[in-house]
Amino acid sequence: MPRFPLHSLHDTEFEQLVTLICRELLGAGVTSFAPGRDGGKDAKFEGTATAFPSTTAPAFGIIIIQAKHTSNPIASCSDYEFETTLIGKEIPKIKRMFDEDRLTHYILFTNRKKTGGQEDVIPERIKAETGVTNVWLRGIEDIERDLLRYPEIVKLVGLDKLRSQIQFLPDDIRDVILAFYAHRKSIVTAFDSQHDFRDYPGLDRKNQINGLSETYYKEHILVDSEPKFPEIRRFLENPRNWELADQYHATANELKGQIITHRGQFVTFDEALEHVYQLMHERSAQLQSASHRLLAKVFIHYMYVNCDIGEKGS
Repeated sequence: MPRFPLHSLHDTEFEQLVTLICRELLGAGVTSFAPGRDGGKDAKFEGTATAFPSTTAPAFGIIIIQAKHTSNPIASCSDYEFETTLIGKEIPKIKRMFDEDRLTHYILFTNRKKTGGQEDVIPERIKAETGVTNVWLRGIEDIERDLLRYPEIVKLVGLDKLRSQIQFLPDDIRDVILAFYAHRKSIVTAFDSQHDFRDYPGLDRKNQINGLSETYYKEHILVDSEPKFPEIRRFLENPRNWELADQYHATANELKGQIITHRGQFVTFDEALEHVYQLMHERSAQLQSASHRLLAKVFIHYMYVNCDIGEKGS
């Protein structure tokens, strides 16, 4: 789960972030370039680096810095679009700068996940096709470590405002949703769902206490999600699924505390529920498909109606 919403930045904001990081790692002499045709570079440093790749053996020469941003929160350096297309377009630019003695070292920053293999494969490909001796690929994991080390950069680029205050790991509820989807055809649907959920005493009052709008409740929860509630209840109450039920309740308990604590950041409870859905969707690649996204929202609505999240009042 990413610590910082780097995918929410614009390309120019990400380039600014990379420049600020490089000024810490390389030195104050890092120069950034205005948006436009960059010729294969977003920033440049010439001289002896302060602390890169280490303080004991710093790089020396002309260091070209390139930033490649994506708005996709689950993008990886092993994606075809990045590994083949983007890198392929940059290689001729890198080679031209190297042949013209305008480049000694090359650092590529991206907010994509860096798989173990790509940390070596991509730099080795660039070296082989350009002649550059030192090439580094810094992915989202490296950038997050830099931001934890230099927290002032987080504020300078506004990441503190974009970062969600609600922190939870969707792994447990992801497993529940995937298991429910896999066994959905074998679950008997109850015929008294309206009596089980729609009219139980106190729900209208709970909506008022939490600030859930009538429109959201009627049009999204009752119409879109409520028909699935009996199946979810039967699935969670089945003794064979008790371990999954424990995972469900662990997630609900975690979310309940987080939502109550940070309720003030949302005007309505509608926004809080939609925000939790968005976080769940962003932080779990397995919930990206249309069918799983729909079920994720149903489970969030179930948590609310079943009083697992949200305040009940007295």
